[in-house]
Amino acid sequence: MLRAVSKDRIKLKEHSFVRCAVIILVAALISMSTVFGRPSPFAASFAAAMSGVDCISAFVGSVAGFILGGNYSDGVTVTSSLLSVIAIRMIVSRRKSALSDVISAITAAGSVFAANFLTSATVSDLMNCIILSVMAGLGATVALRLVKLFSKRELIHATLRSDPFSLICVIAGCAISAGVLSHYNIGIFSIGIIFAATASLLTAMKYGTGAGAVCAAAAALGASVASGENAFLAAALAPAAAAAGIFTGGKKMNAASAYVLTATLCIALFTMDNAKLAVAADVFASAAVFMLVPARFTQLHTDAVRLTAKENSIRRLFAKRLKFAEGAIGEVRRTVDIAADKLDGETGRDISWVYDTACDSICRRCRYNMQCWGKEYTDSIKQFSKLTLAIKSGDTPTPEMFSSPLSERCPKKQQLCDKLTKLYDSYASAQSERRRVARMRSVLTAQLSATEQILSQLSSEIENSGDIDPGYNETAANVLSKLGCEDAQAVSVETGEQGRMSVEAYSDTGFFPSKQEICEALTLAFRRQFDLPVISRVGGGCKLSVFSKTTYTLDVEVCQISKDDGTACGDYYESFIDKSGIAYVVLSDGMGSGGRARVDSSFACGMLIRLLQAGIGVEAAIKIINTSLLCKSSDESFATLEICAVDLYSGKTELYKAGSANTYIKCGERCVKLGCKGLPVGVKEEPVYERRSFTIGSRDMIVITSDGAELNDKWLYREMDKQTDLKEFSKEVANTAKFYAGDGKSDDISVIAMRLCK
Repeated sequence: MLRAVSKDRIKLKEHSFVRCAVIILVAALISMSTVFGRPSPFAASFAAAMSGVDCISAFVGSVAGFILGGNYSDGVTVTSSLLSVIAIRMIVSRRKSALSDVISAITAAGSVFAANFLTSATVSDLMNCIILSVMAGLGATVALRLVKLFSKRELIHATLRSDPFSLICVIAGCAISAGVLSHYNIGIFSIGIIFAATASLLTAMKYGTGAGAVCAAAAALGASVASGENAFLAAALAPAAAAAGIFTGGKKMNAASAYVLTATLCIALFTMDNAKLAVAADVFASAAVFMLVPARFTQLHTDAVRLTAKENSIRRLFAKRLKFAEGAIGEVRRTVDIAADKLDGETGRDISWVYDTACDSICRRCRYNMQCWGKEYTDSIKQFSKLTLAIKSGDTPTPEMFSSPLSERCPKKQQLCDKLTKLYDSYASAQSERRRVARMRSVLTAQLSATEQILSQLSSEIENSGDIDPGYNETAANVLSKLGCEDAQAVSVETGEQGRMSVEAYSDTGFFPSKQEICEALTLAFRRQFDLPVISRVGGGCKLSVFSKTTYTLDVEVCQISKDDGTACGDYYESFIDKSGIAYVVLSDGMGSGGRARVDSSFACGMLIRLLQAGIGVEAAIKIINTSLLCKSSDESFATLEICAVDLYSGKTELYKAGSANTYIKCGERCVKLGCKGLPVGVKEEPVYERRSFTIGSRDMIVITSDGAELNDKWLYREMDKQTDLKEFSKEVANTAKFYAGDGKSDDISVIAMRLCK
């Protein structure tokens, strides 16, 4: 049974109430703040960055903020405009594309403009309206990027070289956050200034002097603009952050002391009064907060950033090299085709060459030349064409085959017969060689095309793969080493969308501990749940693939019945799950039945699975299988292929059918039968197959059958609706097909039943 367990959403489900509460609280804090004496435009920005239920939470929080802040009357129009933002966002957020982000930002800006334009009475009000709408649009852009960085756990990895736009958004996010928080005080302490000082101190400690100064200037500017006072704040905090970065020495106490001393001196330069004393108190408070931050969040990150940039550079270089190699292979393939077309065009011959050449050679000096090839040209051509076709049919030409009047006057009939026979043998041999070369060329170009496709896929996969953290790689290598797999040196850990993590390791000896031990050890090391590993062996090497738990499980059961009892079934089935959480189920039916068909089906299916496990795409793998079957034997050798690929995170399904039988799909209340117009692999030089894409959900079923299983659609759909035990269901369907086929079954029977479950 093939089984993949649910994705790592346990934490999300257990704390979904906490998540909603946090979003409501943040939205309330934003909406209680003001800009230019009007409700904050960043409430719309925050709502435009949410999706699904989070949009509703943001709206509830904003309304609560307007009520608690006492500016609900001013926020009525803003609240109404938020509804349009949430409606648009809930529609476009499903696609998660750049276009959806642009639409969300424009909607936020437009809603704020409309809400404030209705209450504008003067030119200055109109100018403020425009400024607020621009702030809402830019704030939405910043919030959308920060949400993506946070979901991918890349918030602290943004650098000027790797992703300058993300770095700008992080800095802008600090400024906006400081501005919002500056509206709140605890006694004499300003939350906004404490946030700005703490954030700049953390940045200086972790990333160095320059990063700390920039963060301090941005956050201080945001706090000053929002509060309308403390214009000197940036001039005090930026030098303090720079000093903290210089004197840190990797110790928190050094950084905090340098920061407080420098900030206090800078504040003293602006004539001390009660307001500046309050700012100094905020700086001391921020130093205390900084000292309470766990050490792992303040460790110097410079070396890791440099190493990550180096790894990314190497990865891009390798991807470009593969892309270049792909182009070179493509040029070779095109050159072979062009040269073949040119040479075939120059040396092309048809069967008329045989008698034309024979007559030119024998009849050139004959005294009847003008008579035969002048006055009676048409009759002579028909005569020699008839003789040549007789040779093609296997007859031996004789002088008696010549008809009158050519037979009566031609003195060289025997010579012509011998010459025609000799030339036809030469022509037939040349044509046979041309066909052999053409077949070899078609196989070569097909292999080159498949290689080109493989290189393209590998290049895209490397270039667009998830982030690689050197610390994660080292952790995974240490885990495997402690488990006894000391030669697993090539270890890679990638983090992708929504925090998904995949671990890949290679071993020359092929030794790995038990799957359960690996899963438990990695779960403890990374504090997230993983599915059981997949171990693939190719040649002498071994690959370990582990990935975060998936949303769904795929239960698979198969029942196979041979045509003749006691003989091997000609159908072959295999399945596995790759490192991306995609489950592959493959069924192949060889030509005929029994052992001969088993050879072709097991060859096609087994080889396809090995290629997929090696990371080769489905379409390129099908091309390789096709050419391999063409060259495998001088006898006809072909097999059907049906490949079902199910993404266990999303339920998206790809179905590839090459000459296969019917497939039955139950999706919700809808039942669909998919036939096939493609051809088995190994029939033509280029494979002919169909590809279908659809999405299934929990409790939906897919039933794959071979040619021997002829089923009544309505009966099968009723059985699928019963949701019986999957193993019993596959047996019942196979036995029913056997019963209606009778004792003299025309073919082997295979039934694969799959069900997707949460």
